[in-house]
Amino acid sequence: MSIKGKKVQAQVSTNNVGPNFDQVRRFWQSPKVEQALVSADIESSIAHVRMLGATGIVHQQIATDVVLALEQLRREFADGGSFLQPGDADIHTGIQRRLEEIVGELAPVLNVAKSHNDHIATDIRLWLRDAIIDILNKMTDLRQLFLQLAERDQEAIMPGYTHMQPALPILLSHWWLANEARVQRDFARLMDCYKRLNVSPLGSGQLAGSKQPIDRDMTAKALGFDQAMENSLDAVSDRDYVVEFTSFAALLGTHLSQMSSELLLWSTNEFAMVRLPRAFVFRSQSMPQKRNPEMLEILRSRPSAVIGRLTQFLTELKGLPLSYCHDLQESLPALLETVNDIRFILELTMELLPALHFDTDRMRYLATADLTNASNVVDYLVERGISNDKSAKIVESLVNYCRDRNRQLMDLTLNEWALFHPGFDEQIYTYLNLEESIDSRSSFGGTATEQVENARHRATLLLENERKALSNLAAKRLNCLDNDG
Repeated sequence: MSIKGKKVQAQVSTNNVGPNFDQVRRFWQSPKVEQALVSADIESSIAHVRMLGATGIVHQQIATDVVLALEQLRREFADGGSFLQPGDADIHTGIQRRLEEIVGELAPVLNVAKSHNDHIATDIRLWLRDAIIDILNKMTDLRQLFLQLAERDQEAIMPGYTHMQPALPILLSHWWLANEARVQRDFARLMDCYKRLNVSPLGSGQLAGSKQPIDRDMTAKALGFDQAMENSLDAVSDRDYVVEFTSFAALLGTHLSQMSSELLLWSTNEFAMVRLPRAFVFRSQSMPQKRNPEMLEILRSRPSAVIGRLTQFLTELKGLPLSYCHDLQESLPALLETVNDIRFILELTMELLPALHFDTDRMRYLATADLTNASNVVDYLVERGISNDKSAKIVESLVNYCRDRNRQLMDLTLNEWALFHPGFDEQIYTYLNLEESIDSRSSFGGTATEQVENARHRATLLLENERKALSNLAAKRLNCLDNDG
């Protein structure tokens, strides 16, 4: 070998002793993942061994003894125990090693008619299922908060924007309900994901099923799954639910990031519509007059990591053949991080929103400050038989007139209105009134006070029903755990 013409003797080690097992293990084992899956691994093992005893594949007493030992392991883990030690390939190996210390030669029963492939696929579903129930509960709390804020602010008027330009006055409660509607859809997406997730791969073996007369329906029922997966090849390789969950998480994060971005804009001195208390802002040391709303910036930014992981999961899966490949394991650390990030985002949102202080006087002023009530003048003229195009041109002239003189439409006299069209009379001032303007948008889903109140009522009823459905899911899950115990 040479560098710039100089010969360099390559240094090749003649030591034939390679790295030991524990040095290599770190490349495929994530301790955080293994630790996260312990409870699920023990739970699925208990269900499997009970089935082996019930079907006579192993003697009933042997199955009972192994189940009792597994329940002891579960108690040890709950008390802070750890089953991973040097030399353990993964958490399955660690649990079996500890099982051997308790029941000796009975421990291999754990692997009868079961492989690592169907077992890890089952464990991930069990773990993610519990995480989803927790996230759904947090989402119902957030939706309830949106509804409470909508009720609180049902009389607050603000400017509505299109293209980031003032467009029409709306109710602040209408804005809260728009955000609730987004999270409502996200909730429905996650409930749908749960349905497709809640099927059991246990008993699919490495890829082709088992020679033993196992009862997959029995283990599926014991673990609270809706059914056993139909195809063993698909069962061990399916990670659609990881992509689907992360897609949900990315969209929920996007929605809350958009909300945060809007609140950040409103918190600037130029808008001055909202501010945070001191506990949620950071002082600039070099510019002490500034209060930086960095918690809102964190809420705006954190979903970016979730969106990136969605791309990661899709690219990990796209080239894989059917059946199990270790590539599937590579998604697990990022899946745990995604769950943690979504919990963080929801918890931060729940802390931030009630702390916001809205300057409703300022918002009301801005609702007309840039002639946002001009479209009501168009409505006035159209309702009196003037074409839409002609009405728009008349109002455009009115707007230019007001801007040149730094005037508002409400400030104009009838004589000034007559300069632009003879059809204006006293009723034009009613059209320009903020409350009248808002309540004129009375179509279904509009910002009129009655429509907003009806929408809040419908959203409240839907949330109550969805809380009940979620409570049933949680109760079914707790029943599984009670039966295991």
